[in-house]
Amino acid sequence: LDNISGFQVRPGFFRFFGATIIPGGVNFTIQSHGATSCELLLFHREAEEPFAALKFPDNYKIGFVYSMIVFGLDIEEFEYAYRVDGPYDEKRGLRFDKTKILLDPYARAVTGQSQWGHKNNTRHGYRARVVRSNFDWGTQRQTPVPIEDLVIYELHVRGFTNDSSSKVKHPGTFDGLKEKIPYLKELGINQIQCMPVYEFEEFSKGKVNYWGYGPAYYFAPKASYAAGESAVHELKDMVRACHREGIEVILEMPFAENVSVYTALECLRFYMLEYHVDGFVINPYTVPWEFLTKDPLLKDIKLMRKDDAFQNVMRRFLKGDENMVNDVMWALY
Repeated sequence: LDNISGFQVRPGFFRFFGATIIPGGVNFTIQSHGATSCELLLFHREAEEPFAALKFPDNYKIGFVYSMIVFGLDIEEFEYAYRVDGPYDEKRGLRFDKTKILLDPYARAVTGQSQWGHKNNTRHGYRARVVRSNFDWGTQRQTPVPIEDLVIYELHVRGFTNDSSSKVKHPGTFDGLKEKIPYLKELGINQIQCMPVYEFEEFSKGKVNYWGYGPAYYFAPKASYAAGESAVHELKDMVRACHREGIEVILEMPFAENVSVYTALECLRFYMLEYHVDGFVINPYTVPWEFLTKDPLLKDIKLMRKDDAFQNVMRRFLKGDENMVNDVMWALY
């Protein structure tokens, strides 16, 4: 074992990205193309400055991947982030800044924006937390609903219950959605399709990003969609409650163009295995369709293409707009 900043460490498991609990410690793995060095920063919860900075030794790096196991950490007491150094050359798209604190793109839980519409404290910034995978799913397994029997309700988690007319105890949250399951049952709904539920920046270029499209931290449920302190637990609880009532849960995952197909695939596998979701709506222009449909782990879940043109044409046709026959024929061709 090595000793860095007072912690016993060793090279980590390079294939496990993010922060993963192992016996006696936590495995931290991150990748950065072009980086020359990387530091793991540990913060006490809500603290602005790190209490420890652990620089990855050269032999803790393979290719573009840094990995380190840190022993003796209590995951309930700290948050983490990174600092990465490297060249600054805008012509090559390289903008490394060793003073900037960076959030782990594989973070399983994010702090710093827990209340919707409140701008993040720029001095505190975003931090990641290590998540324990110990949710009790019970023994019940969701029986897939045949495609031809689906009655689908597409919704935005915040917008679905945020208005006072929803009469829920926790408006605009996963718990609020769970409260409306009887209403969905009354409508005959057996599948909900949730618009982005992962952590995204609510403010971009002076505007509010209400819908959640664009760059994001795809592995972390959105903190401001939680009524309490754990969006991870509440999203799982919502999925479990839907399954108990025979309702499938589908997540819309509109990955940004700069997300690699391998990261996208790993993310879908993660939500299927960790959150027991029943499928995904994918933009086939950013993630190759054949790449997903051939994956053995995703074989038995529902994968749907995001097709706004088809959706808009059929909506106009069904609500009775005139002169839509030719458009419908084109959409169905």
